Amino acid sequence: MSSESPSELFTTIVDSIPADFNSPEDDYLTVREKMAPLHGGALADTTVCEDAGLGDQASTWVTAAEVDDRGWHGLFCHGGGFVSVRMPEYLFWGEWVSRNLNTKTLVPDYRLAPEHPYPAALEDCLSAWRAMLDAGIDPATVIFTGDSCGGGLALCAMIKARDEGLPLPAGFVGFTAWYDLTLPGESGINPGGKDPFITPGWYHNRVRDYLGQADLDAAYTSATRSDCSGLPPLLLQTGAIDLTRDSAIEMARVASAANVQVELQLCQHMVHGFQGLAGVPEADAAWQSARQFVEKILNN
Repeated sequence: MSSESPSELFTTIVDSIPADFNSPEDDYLTVREKMAPLHGGALADTTVCEDAGLGDQASTWVTAAEVDDRGWHGLFCHGGGFVSVRMPEYLFWGEWVSRNLNTKTLVPDYRLAPEHPYPAALEDCLSAWRAMLDAGIDPATVIFTGDSCGGGLALCAMIKARDEGLPLPAGFVGFTAWYDLTLPGESGINPGGKDPFITPGWYHNRVRDYLGQADLDAAYTSATRSDCSGLPPLLLQTGAIDLTRDSAIEMARVASAANVQVELQLCQHMVHGFQGLAGVPEADAAWQSARQFVEKILNN
């Protein structure tokens, strides 16, 4: 997925983000204040949001009007650097997943750090999967998805589900996900371009918020440091200008070494979370590619 230069709309949006949006000086409360205006977007009148009523955890089913009757499902773990925002404000992302991947999508309201450090968010995402299974949903109809830190949570939850002997979904789609909390490689030091949404210092502060008293080697925190054997097919979308780029490349290597089917898509000129830039041609192309992956997996 490449082009000679980024689209004009992409450049305009990137240039419009305040220079201090991702300041490493920000604490978690400031992060929440800055992220709030970018979330909570209005959903289409035709999109249906329903309290899932699965277990004790709050979660919402999001179904876009474009979803057909094939009975496909998604489990979407949202981003926000582990500290922001709550599930109701992230339903617009769930709507994108539902519309673009043709899935009735569950969005769990996992607990946020630092008030609820590791493993709270991980356990909440895994609990959502247990609840889906308990409700009789066929795992062969389900795709795990997540953006940013949520992508890392979704994949780690899937790995933990495997270790606990639970059925696994049909596949996974990660949107510029956090696969290694140490932020390895050159991209974790010098992303090679302007990224308005994330910086190394900001990233490492959010990791500390999440881990609390745990260390970077704690189980199920970095998917790249986990045994990936037996996992379903993975699609890893990352931006060329993204701190997490090299961790996605490493994730693909680790998964491939475990004989997992994996597709790595390196999107030129793109920054962290670019799939969330509505109307940007590069985001549209990424969603189309993700839809093709899901179609291939769930139609088997």
